[in-house]
Amino acid sequence: MIDTLLPKWIGLWVFLFSISVLAFPGHGGQSAIVLLFTALYVMIFNRGNRAKLPLKKEEKIFIYLILFWFFWQLFGVFYQPLGFEYETIREKLSAFDNVSRWLLLVPIFFLLRRYIVDWRVVTIGISIGVLISVSIAHYEVYILGMGRAFGVSNHTIPFAELMVVSDLLLWMLMIHAWNKKEKILSYLALFASLVAFYGSLLSVTRGAWLAYAFMILIWLIYTVKNSFSDRKHLLSKPILLRLIFAGLVFFVVSKTDQYEILKNRSVATYGDLSTGNYQGASSSRLYIFQDAIKHIEKYPFGIGTRNFEKIDPDGYPYNSHNQVLNIWVENGIQGVISFLLIIGVAFRFFWKNLNHSNETIGVYASCGLMLIVSYAIFSQSQTVFDHHQTLIFFIFYLYLFFAQIQALNRSS
Repeated sequence: MIDTLLPKWIGLWVFLFSISVLAFPGHGGQSAIVLLFTALYVMIFNRGNRAKLPLKKEEKIFIYLILFWFFWQLFGVFYQPLGFEYETIREKLSAFDNVSRWLLLVPIFFLLRRYIVDWRVVTIGISIGVLISVSIAHYEVYILGMGRAFGVSNHTIPFAELMVVSDLLLWMLMIHAWNKKEKILSYLALFASLVAFYGSLLSVTRGAWLAYAFMILIWLIYTVKNSFSDRKHLLSKPILLRLIFAGLVFFVVSKTDQYEILKNRSVATYGDLSTGNYQGASSSRLYIFQDAIKHIEKYPFGIGTRNFEKIDPDGYPYNSHNQVLNIWVENGIQGVISFLLIIGVAFRFFWKNLNHSNETIGVYASCGLMLIVSYAIFSQSQTVFDHHQTLIFFIFYLYLFFAQIQALNRSS
């Protein structure tokens, strides 16, 4: 009885996480806690099948690397070089807060590799989350008169990043639904994908759009590797509609005051680049990068987790505006290596499963690649893991796609 209900229970909370991480305060934390307690329940009271679910080599490497990465971040919480020490217990607790998510979600990874969650649950959940979040963003811009929307995020940039990555995931899930003859679901994902694109325009954040170029590349690779290179799959109805309506959405937005903000910012950036004013074009990020590199040379093993502000306590930057530089400054070369190894192992795993005979495995692999590549692009000019919402989104779906591929492989 319990074994029959557990997959549905888990699916329900994955569904609620997919909505709340985008659309409600707390950003999925409550749903993740329920899944965490469910994982602990299964580990304690349903241990009988554990021997039948041995970890594969790539899973062991993945988990060991996460533990290694967590250890170096934890080390940075308890040790800082002279002059960079935390001044209060609150600073230590704040530094540990983000670190803990990598470890606390590991039991959920084990839960998701044990039970298969219907891919429709993920598709519908992300779609609803996008629709709610962008509705709030539209209200902020056109009713409240804000210049840049941020939805339920704490800043416009994380909102834009999540809208872009949600759009990318929905693109692949839309194609998968169409191939599975789930036309209504495919149209829902199509509509939500367009709404997410519209949301990214409302944020007036341009850098995240670079991810769209890589989305097209990964989609083409996925299509070719799965022998879908005929017109039926390359130019299926939802893909054509998605491209046409994206152009229409952009055209409509171009007639609004919001577009003028976007246009002025783009023109200003182009003007700075053409005159060699790279500091202006990068919004002074080059100064921050230079300071970060100087401190890396002086403290190659880091100055402490979430401690970047100590570089210039009276200045603007609370982080380096580059994820790798930020990790290097705070957690040292050992932190950078462990983090990049996690990303590299996950990327290799998803790439290997891209042309799997099970199409659901293939689409999860493509979604995993979309997730990693989009965050890699965001990380060039932002420290994406400094925001709870973008951090928990990345960790949860990275674990979900990895674990579900293993669960589907085992079932087949």
